[in-house]
Amino acid sequence: MRPRIASSVAELVGGTPMIRLSYPDVPRSTRLLAKLEMFNPLSSVKDRPALHMVRAAEAAGTLKPGVTVVDATSGNTGIALASLCASRGYRCVLVLPDNATEERRQILRIFGAEIVLSPAEEGLVGTMARAEALAAAIPGAIFMGQDRNPHNPAAHYATTGPEIWSDCEGEVDVLVCGVGTGGTITGTARYLKERTNVHVVGFEPASSPVMSGGERGPHRIPGIGGGIVQANTDLTLIDEILTVTDDQAATTALELATTAGLFVGVSSGAAAHASRLVASRPEWEGATVVTILPDTGERYLSFWAELARAQEEAAGRERAADEGRVARTGLAVGRDPVGARESVGRQEKAAGRERVA
Repeated sequence: MRPRIASSVAELVGGTPMIRLSYPDVPRSTRLLAKLEMFNPLSSVKDRPALHMVRAAEAAGTLKPGVTVVDATSGNTGIALASLCASRGYRCVLVLPDNATEERRQILRIFGAEIVLSPAEEGLVGTMARAEALAAAIPGAIFMGQDRNPHNPAAHYATTGPEIWSDCEGEVDVLVCGVGTGGTITGTARYLKERTNVHVVGFEPASSPVMSGGERGPHRIPGIGGGIVQANTDLTLIDEILTVTDDQAATTALELATTAGLFVGVSSGAAAHASRLVASRPEWEGATVVTILPDTGERYLSFWAELARAQEEAAGRERAADEGRVARTGLAVGRDPVGARESVGRQEKAAGRERVA
């Protein structure tokens, strides 16, 4: 439970609300519930592991005044770490893929974090390797290593799982969760499976389906699909794996904004899409299906602008192609080709009658 008056930003982490999502293909008897992690103080689910990792390092004595915190991030963990380091007086150096949105970079700079960019095509593996090497080169630095740090899944075992269990009053049949470092799904699933026979569904990018047995590849769903199965991902807790395309993730995120009034990030769109697929299945009619929407859409404003430009360009190309086809056939824009052929046929018959007369 959050305090009404907090003494630090750390006290505001967790205690996020849930909302019921409604879709025409999901039976009314089925509860599709989404946990809104954008209500954390730094607007993402990554506030939880960042806080637990910092506190654990402080308790162990490895993080103290004068120490530099280093980690690799797609953005959200870095933002949470940067905020915590700012409030605690630590230097923070973060390695990001070079396709991280400008909004994320600006937020990190405002918190005073130092940014190092890594080629996006190297994936999370390359980003982590660069961050680890950087930590070794900086005197008095520690590498947080969110991909392998046990306090990442422990944070969700201690907070996310219990919150879902309490809010659902112990009625959770399915958990649908994205897989990046694996901390969220591992910690949450472990807590729930210890209490009920919950079916756990993990999802990953369709163009980088490593858990499904495919090859890693580039994708546009930040926060999931790091290119390998991370050390913090306990596959024994996952009962089923789904894939989500970039377009499905982006389209569903925009649909949540225009139909539910929820402005969430791209991976949240992926979560909503995957959970909707599961909740619409006949075998889960009347069940409670829970998913986690990781962050806010405000960190993707440049992404949405880029997507809108791409859609406009595609529409322009399609219009040009239509006009080209019309020019070649001599038909008016928008005329039904079948109707046009019938009209031409009638004109030819009339001309024939005139010649006979």
